[in-house]
Amino acid sequence: MTGIRNSVLALLVVTVTPLAVSCSPDNDVAPPANSGQATTSSAATQSPRPTLTDSKLQPPPQDNKYTSSTARPKIVFDPCTWISDGTIQKAGFDPTSRKRGRDLIAEYSFLTCNFSSPLRDLAVDSGNATWAENLAKVGTYSEPTTVNGREALLVRDPEVRRGCQIDVRTKVGFVQIAVDLTDRAARGTDPCTGIQDVANTIEPEIGKDN
Repeated sequence: MTGIRNSVLALLVVTVTPLAVSCSPDNDVAPPANSGQATTSSAATQSPRPTLTDSKLQPPPQDNKYTSSTARPKIVFDPCTWISDGTIQKAGFDPTSRKRGRDLIAEYSFLTCNFSSPLRDLAVDSGNATWAENLAKVGTYSEPTTVNGREALLVRDPEVRRGCQIDVRTKVGFVQIAVDLTDRAARGTDPCTGIQDVANTIEPEIGKDN
């Protein structure tokens, strides 16, 4: 999945030390029985909502020397703790495969979650790079679309032959919903087949206020 994601991360060149995933100080409020158990989180600034509480899934802090140098808004929607197991299963992926990706917290930031299935892998990246920055980077190999009424782009990166991506506009930036074919997928399979349905399924988890 790094090929598609890196095409957007190349918007700015920064040197950062990889961040360790932090554990939320509120994890002991309602210890989960499994990754699907939910509790009420106060992390969402607009309104509290159920989020997954597994300590391995918690996002890193968004305050460091890099973010303090910019006026970019913080990311509210965290795909690894906001997207429910039911939604992931409906989208065609294994909820038990949920794994925190390599988050980027710098002059612009992305929170990342990865999922898998026998034929496709899924990465959901929630970022605060602007829509204009995204268009400048991928506009030549993307086409406009909509996802449940939201402005979006279908991105076919020519350097990522087995991957496809839909970028969905949000208030602070955009969410990337990207799939990669696994080695078990039949040769000649179009990686964009069904990605609109995947995006339509995941988009409501972003929240209408985001």
